Amino acid sequence: MALLSCNVPAALTACLFALAVGSLWAFPSFWYSKAAAQGEFVWLGEGKSMESFQFHEIPVSKSAESILVADRTVSGEFVSGPGSKTVRVFLAKRYVGDRNQESLLRHTPDACWAGAGWKMEAAEPPIMDCVVHGMTLRCERRLFEARGQREIVYFGALVGGRPVGFRLDHYLNAGRKLAQDRSGSLTRWLQETRYWGMAWDSFTNRTAFDGPQQFIRISTPVQGNDLAAADKLLQAFLPQWLHSVDYQKEYEEWQRAKREEQRARGKALSP
Repeated sequence: MALLSCNVPAALTACLFALAVGSLWAFPSFWYSKAAAQGEFVWLGEGKSMESFQFHEIPVSKSAESILVADRTVSGEFVSGPGSKTVRVFLAKRYVGDRNQESLLRHTPDACWAGAGWKMEAAEPPIMDCVVHGMTLRCERRLFEARGQREIVYFGALVGGRPVGFRLDHYLNAGRKLAQDRSGSLTRWLQETRYWGMAWDSFTNRTAFDGPQQFIRISTPVQGNDLAAADKLLQAFLPQWLHSVDYQKEYEEWQRAKREEQRARGKALSP
């Protein structure tokens, strides 16, 4: 009887521990399921043929793709004519999310452009809501300058087929500080930002990073200090460049192209 009474607390502790572990394991599915059930899944594809614009591809290096951990990238610029309008575009896609991989959303111009030598200037408003085929895409809005050229930049993202519900300003302070003091390293400035804020924002907004991801960036040179004209161009351009496509079809086409590329590489290496 004494032995049985001694085993009761141990058994109860084991049951409570198992219950706690099970709850922690199931919590993410419960927490993010409500958000996943809301709204329509949207996957955006890019156009390369637009009226009055000619597209020039600017390929992203394999090393840059590996840093982004992107499955596919689109990079280039649309030019309407000599000395006329130019819109630079960048689109990174990850077809299957992985919580063990860094999110595409971390590679924003606040860090990458500032690190490449662009100086961030004050500009209001810092965000801009753009309508893309009936969907509101909240974009971060920045003004950069380098070698006398000013450029207005919009960037935003979709996760799990929906626009993210929080701002992508996690490196904004880093970019501002680097613009004021080029003697400090980018790494040092990044250490002073709310780097982990994205994890908290994704949690409070119930946005899981294990779904498909898209990072979108467009920009245009500011002509004659006319920021309003640059904003108008980008807002009109974005829904013309991006359009809703079949995610599953695009994913399968990408898988097929990847298999063919691997097969061709294997043949080239074989004796």
